[in-house]
Amino acid sequence: MIKKLLGFQNKHFRKILIIDAALIIAAVGGIVAFSEPAPVQGLKVDESTYSSVTFSWKGSENADGYRVYRSEDGKEFHYLESTVDNNFKDGNLRTGTKYYYTVAARNGFKKSKVNSRRALKVTPELETPELDIDTSKGKMQLNISDVEGAIAYEIIRDGKSIGESLENEYVDETAEPNKTHKYEVKAVRYRKDPVYSTASNKKEAELRQIPGFAMSANESEIMLSWEANEYYDNYKLYNGDELLIETSETDYAFKDYNMDSIYDIKLVGYNSEDESQSPELEKRIKVVEEPMDNEGARQAACDWGVEIAEDDSFAYGTGNTAHHCGCYFCGTNRRKKAAGYEKTYCCNPFVHACYAHGAGDPQMLRTCQKGDSVGMESSDYTRYGNWERYSKPSNTDDLVMGDVLVGSHHVTLYIGDGMIVHAAQEGWGADTICVDDVASNYRYCDFVMRYTGTGSGTMYKVREVDEKGQIIKTDEENQDSEDGESQEA
Repeated sequence: MIKKLLGFQNKHFRKILIIDAALIIAAVGGIVAFSEPAPVQGLKVDESTYSSVTFSWKGSENADGYRVYRSEDGKEFHYLESTVDNNFKDGNLRTGTKYYYTVAARNGFKKSKVNSRRALKVTPELETPELDIDTSKGKMQLNISDVEGAIAYEIIRDGKSIGESLENEYVDETAEPNKTHKYEVKAVRYRKDPVYSTASNKKEAELRQIPGFAMSANESEIMLSWEANEYYDNYKLYNGDELLIETSETDYAFKDYNMDSIYDIKLVGYNSEDESQSPELEKRIKVVEEPMDNEGARQAACDWGVEIAEDDSFAYGTGNTAHHCGCYFCGTNRRKKAAGYEKTYCCNPFVHACYAHGAGDPQMLRTCQKGDSVGMESSDYTRYGNWERYSKPSNTDDLVMGDVLVGSHHVTLYIGDGMIVHAAQEGWGADTICVDDVASNYRYCDFVMRYTGTGSGTMYKVREVDEKGQIIKTDEENQDSEDGESQEA
């Protein structure tokens, strides 16, 4: 009858009715004898999430209910709700906002004081995420535990934020290979005025990539080589999706290539023990025929010298004619026999011929064809305009492939890797033009002549290309273009 009369159909209103039942009865019956309840003590947080807090307190003597108050500055408290329990859950809170709570006990018309000095302080927070990293597939993949209420995860590498992920995983595409990186993550809530969790555990990880591979070409094959890597004992080389070879070696000759074709070469290292792999090393390439550059000319001179050394029909020759001229291919070795000109070289004319015929240096070739004298002074080289003189290095490691080592009685051609090719002054045998260890002849060297020209021939060169098949210029080529444009301007 009372419910119908007062219209107590609302649930919230019914809750108030229960709490203040004693007060209503007292008002109707004229009873006013209520004892003052003891102040609330023992406020403590039972649970806190990113958007709610549950707290409790000790039951107060003479209390028949409690009134909960909340503040955001710790000074001005506002009534929030009443309850007959000695615990309370406040939901729909903003993550990162600080809240203060206090509770007053009620007994009929009487209540304890609201004690702000004993207020409970709490800030709803996101949980701290857990981080794990997997590099076994050749990628820096971060796996992040799910955090309730998070809308994203901030990725921190080496102390700096590098982006965020909307998912529980993230692949760091910009991680520097062969460098140990330190990672941690934070959960994020809200786009505007974002709130962050505390940082996760820190994880260190490294992508163990094969440093790279060298590429060269001739008429019939592309030679690929790469450095051995301590982490991998097996390698797979692909052209696109086609497996070319699986090997424990560190080189491969790709035979019978097509000059007009583009090849997508991919190299992957594997560790058979833990079944991990390296990041994929990819190059899009094609072989082109280009005018020789300086390095190519020096390489061609060395290759020509080695080819002659391996041809046992050539031998060391001596005497005035060999010293002064001595080129079989130019017909300037004047010891003509019935079968033709003698296939001999003295040391200096041999090196001269390497640059005349191997590199195709125009000035040296003209001199070779004329049969002019070639001496052992730096001026005999610099007169061609493409040579520079260097003092003898104290260490052969400072030599450059194609360097000519000049002494008063002998001249040799350094071909790299601690080796030389020369006409060796050891008689007329078939092995007197040969490849030797540079250390065995270095005592004869007084100074070094270094070739600075480009020759006149062409060379096969492996070039990287873009998606449209256009050659990607090297940094050096781009710089040369900029310098040329500056000079024209």
